[in-house]
Formats: sequence, C-alpha cells, structure tokens
Amino acid sequence: MHADALRILLKGIAVVAALTHVAFLSLFHWAGVDALALVNVGSVLCYVWTFWLAHQGRIGLCWAVTALEVVAHAILAVCVIGLASGFHFYILLVIPVAVITNFRSLAIKVMLVSILTMVYLGMDMLLLRRPPMVALPTTVIDGLHYFNVLGTVLILIFLAAYYHYLITKAEANLRAMATTDPLTQLINRRAVIEAIREEEHRVQRANTQMSFVLCDLDHFKLVNDTYGHDAGDEVLKAVSRVLSDGVREVDHLARWGGEEFLLVLPGAGTQEAELVAERLRQRIEALRVKVGHQELHISMTFGVSARHPGETSENSISRADQALYEGKHAGRNRVVLGSLAPTTALQG
Repeated sequence: MHADALRILLKGIAVVAALTHVAFLSLFHWAGVDALALVNVGSVLCYVWTFWLAHQGRIGLCWAVTALEVVAHAILAVCVIGLASGFHFYILLVIPVAVITNFRSLAIKVMLVSILTMVYLGMDMLLLRRPPMVALPTTVIDGLHYFNVLGTVLILIFLAAYYHYLITKAEANLRAMATTDPLTQLINRRAVIEAIREEEHRVQRANTQMSFVLCDLDHFKLVNDTYGHDAGDEVLKAVSRVLSDGVREVDHLARWGGEEFLLVLPGAGTQEAELVAERLRQRIEALRVKVGHQELHISMTFGVSARHPGETSENSISRADQALYEGKHAGRNRVVLGSLAPTTALQG
C-alpha cells in the first residue's frame, strides 16, 4: 500500500479506536472493573499517539504501536472477563492490515501474519472453557460480545471498501498513464484512436459530421538543434496549452507524435474545422516562448479534412496528413484543406 494511503488508513483507525475505547472505559467503570477501565485510558492515549505518528508520517512505528495495542488489549480483556466477551476478534483485524502493508521484506510479513494467527488460535484453545478472572453479568458479557462482533464486521467492511477504493484509484492512475502524453498532458495516439472509434458510432447513429485537423510545428528540428531539447519541450508544452484553450470540451486533442498534434471535431464540417484551424494558427503565430533571454517565434501548419459519408476515419485523417504535407511545401504557417482522395489506414 502507498505510504500516503496507509497513513490515512492508520489515522482513521486511530480515531475510531480511540472513540471505541472511550465507550469501553465508561462501560468497565460502570461494571466495576476498574483495572480494565484504566487500561482503556491508556489505550485512548495510545491511539492519540498513533494518530500523531501517522500524521508525522512515521508509518512503521505507528503500525507497530497499533498492532501491539490491539493484541495486548485483546489478550488482557479475554483473560480478565473471558473469551465470550469477543475482544479476541480484533486480532483478526490486524491480519489484513499486515497483509496490505508495504513491508520491504516478505518474510517479515509472513512472520507477522503467522504470529497473529497463532496468538488468536492459542487464545481460543486455552481460554475457551476457562472461567474468567472477573465474572460480569451475563447481559454485560452478551452486550460486549455482540458489540465486538458488530465492531469487527464494520471495521472489516471499512478495510475492504478502502482497499477497493485504492485498487480502483490505482487502475485509474495506470489508465491515465497509459493514455496520457507525459510531456504535454494531452491524450496520446492510442487514446485518441479509441475516442475516434466511439465518435464514429455516434456520428453514424446521429448522421452528423466529424472533422480532423492535423497540425505540425514548423522548423521544430531547428529549435532542438539550436536551443536544445529542453527548449523544444518548453515549446511543445506551450503549444499544447494554446491548442487546448482553443477547442471545445467535446473535441479531442492529442499529441499524435513528435511535434504533430491531432484535433478531432465531432459535429463539425469542413467550414467549421477550417475556421477552428485558422483561429488556432493565428494564436500559435502570436505565441512567444521564452528560452533563456530569448523569445522564440512559433508557427504551425494545419491540414483539415471532414469525414464523408461511407468514408473511414483512417482515410479522412490520411487526407488531412496529405494537406499538411502540401502546406509544408507551400511555405508553412497556413491551413490547407484535404482532397477527396483516400489513402492509408490509422495505426495504433
């Protein structure tokens, strides 16, 4: 488990455990078991300490103190008032926490789980038929038993739900890493191809248009060769921000590869896509990227194509690519419309 997630988990356990032991303190004081009441005072102070340790990021010590308190408290409670009180159930809660804790050594984790399991089974076997040191009224013992059963179940549900949340979050982070360009924070080629497939279905159902704008930085190799790749990275990030600010929320903007970007415009025809491309071209032309004591002037060339009925998106993007190629040879820093000739296919 990630250290931040474990810290949050341990802080939550400390708060819940402290409040629970306040309730136990009152109960044992009312029942006349002052020794256990004093033990619960110590437990409350212990969990205040563990909360502080978790807040300070001292995860190892916090986990160790929490585990020791749970085990020691459980052993003492069942020895004094009997196994029927159900305090030994809390030892079971330490086991899943030990399993998901990010110990560096697997052997330590296996040893801890084995020790906890043996302690639980040993208590059950030794104390199952042994009379308690202090005999409490049956109603009190029954109340403690079911309170501890319910408390154990609720905490197990909390641990399972929290672990599920961590897994879901980790999956989302991994998916974001797999579909996001790390430099520009735009979606990557793989992600935009998936988005195009989804948009194709919508276009076919609604019988609407979809256009593509393929754009490429002019003389980008010269920027890298003259100012270095760090300067080139700054140019790419600045351009990606300008492009992102100039499109709608329903549009898809991706880093297509190198210094090339692809814009997918659902619901837009050739005229609308050309207007969008021209507006973006002007914004890029006005952009100044500061590199050291110099400001770089940037420009881009844009190829535009609209997806025609019966045509695949692959062919439409290919026409935009051909238009981009023509714009480069015509002098760069311009918007060129694609012809109707379909060519190659999309690659993932």
